[in-house]
Amino acid sequence: MRRILRSNETHSPQGVGPYDQMMDPIYLLLEVAAAIFFVLAAWLALRRGRLPFLELISAATFGLLLEEGDQLIFETYHYADAWVLSVDRAPLVIGLTWALIIAGAMRITDALGVRRRYAPFVDSVLAISLDLAFDAIAIRMGLWTWRGVGSADGWFGVPAGNFYAWLFVTWAFSFLSRWVRDVAAARPRLEWLQLAVPVPAFVLLLVSLVPFTVLHPVVDPTPGGGLALFLITFVFFVGAAGWGAFGPKRGTPDGSATAMLDLRLAFGTRIAIHLFFLAAMIILGLATTQPILLVVALLMLAAEVPLGIVVEGRRSTRTAAVANPHAERTK
Repeated sequence: MRRILRSNETHSPQGVGPYDQMMDPIYLLLEVAAAIFFVLAAWLALRRGRLPFLELISAATFGLLLEEGDQLIFETYHYADAWVLSVDRAPLVIGLTWALIIAGAMRITDALGVRRRYAPFVDSVLAISLDLAFDAIAIRMGLWTWRGVGSADGWFGVPAGNFYAWLFVTWAFSFLSRWVRDVAAARPRLEWLQLAVPVPAFVLLLVSLVPFTVLHPVVDPTPGGGLALFLITFVFFVGAAGWGAFGPKRGTPDGSATAMLDLRLAFGTRIAIHLFFLAAMIILGLATTQPILLVVALLMLAAEVPLGIVVEGRRSTRTAAVANPHAERTK
């Protein structure tokens, strides 16, 4: 999630970023809405226990750390000045949104009964399905911009490296957080380790970026290029996620006791993000000028329906099994 050029700068890519001055209320709407969702999520997480609450707080911290760190290290993007609350270069709402996206993905994965070794891959696919739907719209709203990337470069102005990074952002945080869950199950005092997760997760992210950084100039040196590298990685993640979600030896579909997010709030957050950017697309006229973006956004939104059906089906099966534990034995 990135930053737009200031209103007095003149280097934005052609066709990207002319809307920031006329849409200032949008920034406030996003910040208030994300804050409401986050406070509700934090309250519900705290009711479930200390670790879910610590996970949510650390997810928000991780979001701010990676945004600040990425801008300082790589300097490939920056945010608009219109955001009201920021921590140096990173708007607070971005950290909160990262937390909601990652927490929602982890809750849905747990409800699917995915075992821990595959769960981070499912989390990553769920998270990036949102970014694929909204990132190209967001830069045209003026929420953030990419330096040196034109509106026709990469994926409609979004560099391939962004999508590649999204996979490992979620994977790193999920992998370490799920490890903390395991070690803290027998020793609750270790739950406080969760607050340290953002730092090693960011280090894992940086390490994961090395292959793309090395191969991108060789395979596709164009601005924003590297879509082939992203697709290869994405296919691997989808394969691992598919095996974890639909393969044999799945775990118990649950997670309600340890999840950061209530399942309804997890889906509600995802739907709200989809609908907000779909509405923005229509208002900006992108539905007619960039129909591919509309198709992708609608497909990602539509995918939430079968996802919800599968989740509910597995939860219903588990509920029935708990209610009648002898049913399977008598078959």
